[in-house]
Amino acid sequence: MLPLDGYEWRARLVPGLLVIFPVAILLSVLNLLKLPTVSYVMSAVVLVGAPAVVADIVRQHGRKAEKTLWGNWGGPPTTVWLRLREPSENDVQRDLWRKAVAEVSDVALLSLRAERANPSRADQTIAAAVGQVRDRTRDTEKFRLLFNENGSYGFARNLYGMRWVGRSISFAGTLTIGAYMAWLSYGLHQDGVTANNLFGVAACSALFIYWCAWPTQGRVREAAEKYAHQLLQSAVVLKTEARAASAESTE
Repeated sequence: MLPLDGYEWRARLVPGLLVIFPVAILLSVLNLLKLPTVSYVMSAVVLVGAPAVVADIVRQHGRKAEKTLWGNWGGPPTTVWLRLREPSENDVQRDLWRKAVAEVSDVALLSLRAERANPSRADQTIAAAVGQVRDRTRDTEKFRLLFNENGSYGFARNLYGMRWVGRSISFAGTLTIGAYMAWLSYGLHQDGVTANNLFGVAACSALFIYWCAWPTQGRVREAAEKYAHQLLQSAVVLKTEARAASAESTE
């Protein structure tokens, strides 16, 4: 099995496992896991790197959903918050972030007049500067809170991106197990209402409700803004540390 880091496990693999969990429940209810062929196939799939494949599929769906969400929001939160041409809830905070991002990234952000004259260029400049800050904050120990918020955002985004797949599989699992119980009871005249079958229906139904209720744009945006806030604050930290180191070197 290909190794996955902490972010990939949390943000990509877990949403993928939630998607395919009804399949495992279905195999258990239908007693297919006891078949040697099924057992061998599942073992082989895991060994050849299925978790990495699942993580990559989830990532692709999440990034696709992200583009749509950013279009609805007017751009990534970091870009929106650093723009001068739009009103800000806290001008002082925005100016502090802009100065820190510009200094840490060594990318000069456009003035208000330049932003209004070329909004696209202004957003590209902000994105480039924020990207430089992001590269400076890869130390997961030093920027532990940022790493945690990034994981939370990735999980929320990817879960939202996989919502329709999750709904479809969990709904199909509920219907399949229900049909299986009916077939046992009315077709074979056996007891189809067993604890195992009821658990399967309940678990798939609960997952379907979860996929319908939990992944929302609001939750993704909340997670995105927490991550953006922490990233911009990290730029302030880097700026302060750089100035302190410069002052020490001149003494």
